[in-house]
Amino acid sequence: MKKSNDFPSAERNKLRQMIAEKTGYWFGINSRVLIQAFTRSSYTAMCGGENNEVLEFIGDQVMSYYLTKQIAARCGALNHDLEFSFRIRENRFTTIKQELVCNENLEQIIDQWGIAEYLVVGSTEATLSPKAKADLFESILGAIALESNWNPEALETAVVKMLDLDNRLTEMILSDSRPVKFDLDTAVTVLKELAEQGKCSAPIYDYCGPDVLGYDQDGNPKWGVGCCIVNSETGITRSVLASSKKDAKKAAAYLVLCAHFKAQNQYGPNRICPVWIYRNGELVPDIPPYNEQ
Repeated sequence: MKKSNDFPSAERNKLRQMIAEKTGYWFGINSRVLIQAFTRSSYTAMCGGENNEVLEFIGDQVMSYYLTKQIAARCGALNHDLEFSFRIRENRFTTIKQELVCNENLEQIIDQWGIAEYLVVGSTEATLSPKAKADLFESILGAIALESNWNPEALETAVVKMLDLDNRLTEMILSDSRPVKFDLDTAVTVLKELAEQGKCSAPIYDYCGPDVLGYDQDGNPKWGVGCCIVNSETGITRSVLASSKKDAKKAAAYLVLCAHFKAQNQYGPNRICPVWIYRNGELVPDIPPYNEQ
């Protein structure tokens, strides 16, 4: 820790380079707001000047906004009704966010960067608490906001790089999406349970019966059921034609689960097709030659 906010040129340049590597933003060579980000109130209480408390407040709000935006972009998508649907429940959203912004995580990041030694403190602050390091993290982000004139690209880039969101969010989301055992008979229940656990949006089923589709040559009714969910990557929709409403529904749910988990179809070919046929224990795309009797 430092006892003065006077940074020699070489020390200032080294700090600027370290911050640029971790945030993607280059501060000006004589940036006072960067020095302010490293200045604790224990120092200014003794020596005067501005400390990093206001920068901490700004950085906290910036981090919250862009972290929310990133989670929403990675965990939501438009459903088949063109409405925005979230694949995780609000409490899981909150948990993910809290894990990333808690003092312990921000302190760990600052320690990994090795920049706490540049904090300017007063004689009353002999040791640094986890919150002091977390405050520094947020203050750096606040300083970027002010010096960049609130440049949204610079701010979002900084949040993504500083919190390592490309890796951390992917890891957190994947941990909620591990494959589970399922088959045609259990697919509807498994899909419902995944939604209740916040691992995908609630499934939406659309039904079309023999009043519209008619009957086959053997007099069996034709049923069509579409199933739609939203997961961390996209919206998934599969439709199935069958001779019963129950069979069409469970087959549609099964294909959605296959797409969600990137699993193989155990009842027929493996390919991408929006409409399928379930017949005689087989599940095949509604395209020739698969749909031929």
